[in-house]
Amino acid sequence: MFETVLEHVNDIHIKPHSVDDLTLAGLKRLERIDPAASIERHGDEIQLLINGTAISTARAGTADDPVGWAATVEHLIIEGRNVSGALQATDNEKLFKTVIDGIVGELDRYSRYADRKAARQQREDREGFGGVGISILGDEDGARIQRVTKDMPANRNDVRVGDIITAADGDALKGMPLGKIVRLLRGPVGTTVTLSLRRDGQESPLVRTLVRARVIPITVFFENHGNIGYLRMSGFNQDTTRELSEGIAQAQREIGARLKGVVIDLRGNPGGLLDQAVDSADLFLAGGRISSTRGRHPDSQQIFDATHSTIADGIPVVMLLDGASASASEVLAAALQDTGRAVLVGSRSFGKGTVQTVLQMPNAGELILTWARLLSPSGYVLHRLGVVPTVCTSSADDENDADAILQRALDEGESRRQISMRRMVDDNDPKAVKAVAALCPWQPHSGKDVDIEVAKRLLETPGLYQKALRTTTLNAGS
Repeated sequence: MFETVLEHVNDIHIKPHSVDDLTLAGLKRLERIDPAASIERHGDEIQLLINGTAISTARAGTADDPVGWAATVEHLIIEGRNVSGALQATDNEKLFKTVIDGIVGELDRYSRYADRKAARQQREDREGFGGVGISILGDEDGARIQRVTKDMPANRNDVRVGDIITAADGDALKGMPLGKIVRLLRGPVGTTVTLSLRRDGQESPLVRTLVRARVIPITVFFENHGNIGYLRMSGFNQDTTRELSEGIAQAQREIGARLKGVVIDLRGNPGGLLDQAVDSADLFLAGGRISSTRGRHPDSQQIFDATHSTIADGIPVVMLLDGASASASEVLAAALQDTGRAVLVGSRSFGKGTVQTVLQMPNAGELILTWARLLSPSGYVLHRLGVVPTVCTSSADDENDADAILQRALDEGESRRQISMRRMVDDNDPKAVKAVAALCPWQPHSGKDVDIEVAKRLLETPGLYQKALRTTTLNAGS
């Protein structure tokens, strides 16, 4: 375990690190298990002390020797367990997490270690899990069904919104924590779960035996807003592009010739899979650059271009951003803004412009390491700086007046100046970074949702929409 971690960090993290410093930082975390434990280095020797007395000594490796330092960690822990009752009573999984957290804690805020349980949950979020296709809320008698997913086991077996699940495989759910109920409903794909349901208007309980299928959490939600299609995106998992494509198709089908355009709401979207952000952008672009990545490892140098497979050709697009739009959200937003394919509305995004690679560990845990920085099509770095919207709505003076916001942003050239400044900034210049951070800061709006009001004005007034696009594209080469 320790050798795997140290080798991965040494090889692929975006910045080079001394393996010895990382290892010592990890070993010093042992005091969180036994407060009497401490680590000291004396030249080429590393000592583990209990209550100030050295109980084991190991020879220090070189600064770039993961194998040697992993052996040092193993030796000191084994010796420490012979003396420390706290270390002896701690299982390997907790020891792994304690030491590895200390190692990755020296890297950056996005690198982390997920133990076996956390890694399993993360894989389910990315790739799906065995389930029946429902969302539930707590209820005094068990769990109330809030949503039933189309074409999934529950939907195919007449399970309905509003039904109350009172038992699963004979286990009464009354008083059971919601998380435990979820675990009962999930299981390996192809296995069965029998639900007892209470339904309004039915005197007798209903019994449904469902065969679990692979469920991927929904991340795209469509609403028909008259002549505008509204699509909220909550994240990016491996099904997001397909859902977005279906949402666009649904808007075209339901609204038809009256369709003025679509609003894609990325507010509060923390990101997810980079390839899904790239593929989502590809739905709207007939060609050109989508994004690129730059890191220390050769495999981290990547270029992503559109494949000429657009399905939304000619449909006007407005995207909504806020300070919680991050990572993959920023990739999608920057790609469509830089290429003049969408007008961005809201406030400056979070600025999480790095790529993490997920590495499987020998214990089925995961090591998530930052290994590259993200660049927009025009070449600016997303990290720390984020994406500045075409139309900034965060102004105390006119925060609830969509028309005033549009006039300020487009007629006074404010957005043109801000976007140009954002694209030209050197992210190594602290003053420039601070100046960009002050552009269109995220702040809560009171009253109505002015971001959507602005989006609707733009889509319902083609002249305004085109003017906003010109504001973006005039600066695309800056």
